[in-house]
Amino acid sequence: MAQTRTITRKKLAALGVLDFASRALPAVWRPQSATSRVPQSFLVVEPWGIGDVVLSTSLLRALRARFPAATITLLAKAHAEELLAESALVDEIIVFDFPWTSFTRKFHLGRYVPTEFQKLLRSLRQREFDVSFDARRDIRSNVVTYLAGARRRIGYDFGGGSHLLTDVLPSGTQNEHKIADWLALLDPLGVECSEEFVPSLTVTDDEKALARKRLGAAGFSTEQPIVGVHPGAGHPVRRWSADRFAAVIDRISSNRDVQILLFEETAGDSAEISPSSSVTRMQSDLRGFMALVTQCDLMLCSDSGPMHIASALGVPVTALFGPQRREWYGPRGELDRVVQVDEMACRPCFDACIFATPLCMEGITAAAVADAVIAQLDRIETHAQGQTS
Repeated sequence: MAQTRTITRKKLAALGVLDFASRALPAVWRPQSATSRVPQSFLVVEPWGIGDVVLSTSLLRALRARFPAATITLLAKAHAEELLAESALVDEIIVFDFPWTSFTRKFHLGRYVPTEFQKLLRSLRQREFDVSFDARRDIRSNVVTYLAGARRRIGYDFGGGSHLLTDVLPSGTQNEHKIADWLALLDPLGVECSEEFVPSLTVTDDEKALARKRLGAAGFSTEQPIVGVHPGAGHPVRRWSADRFAAVIDRISSNRDVQILLFEETAGDSAEISPSSSVTRMQSDLRGFMALVTQCDLMLCSDSGPMHIASALGVPVTALFGPQRREWYGPRGELDRVVQVDEMACRPCFDACIFATPLCMEGITAAAVADAVIAQLDRIETHAQGQTS
């Protein structure tokens, strides 16, 4: 199973206290018992980042295929609405921003408003879910699904609060990819899923047409490959230096006849990346970004939400991995490539770097990344020729 956080003695002690306290919940309130009928309604809990929601689509796809008549609800942040628009993977998205999922101020008491939690739980109980799923191994999620009243609550045996679940899966060796973690949650329902259910997102033909029009207006040609570059990452320790991105852009531009599309999350946030070769910078909302990605032949980015988006849209990725393990969260497409410093005893640190600067990212050289991108472009060209022959 893919780990989600560093486990320290302090955290284990805190989990023990929370687990003990949560054992009082059944004395206060109990959900309805599970029935033998085929489930008609599912609650999937994924309240974390963009990439996390993308990975959860593996389970959503499997549910839709195996239970086509069921209602599927996702509990997530607001970005899930844009990510899953037009996908038909869910019937409803309940938006809630749990304070503990924030990168900053997650324990600020002012962010924990009891009336908002009460409103959420009332809303969830009204839906009378047959089954809930959570792959986070987090006692807080187990408390939420318990108080939401789901008849069957499927999750893992680590992270505290497993007594609040009806079906508890073993964490095992903790070496599986996150996709496997999501799909394994179907085992208690007697559903066997191969990994054919890979993460997937949908961009409409109209959205793609608008992206092509925007690129055409910016001078992009359909005759040359487009390499998208997204330098950002939600966690600062996963970001690579601007000068190295610039060096890679210059190297691949001088070695291959390509067009570079540099994505900006906000205007000017890529200003420090100043290659000598020509680049076009673009800013867009999430749906617009997804549409632009579909027009790229390759995406260069860090371990981030955009990496997972590109992979789920079938666009080959060159991903720079630092503090996280590729075995758990890396892209797995045939044409994908991960570049990393292989020997890092402190990996994974779950973005809590013990050094003044992230050595795992600093150790990735511009030459290694440029070589990887150039090799991928050659493989993509060969693959495309094979598809058409």
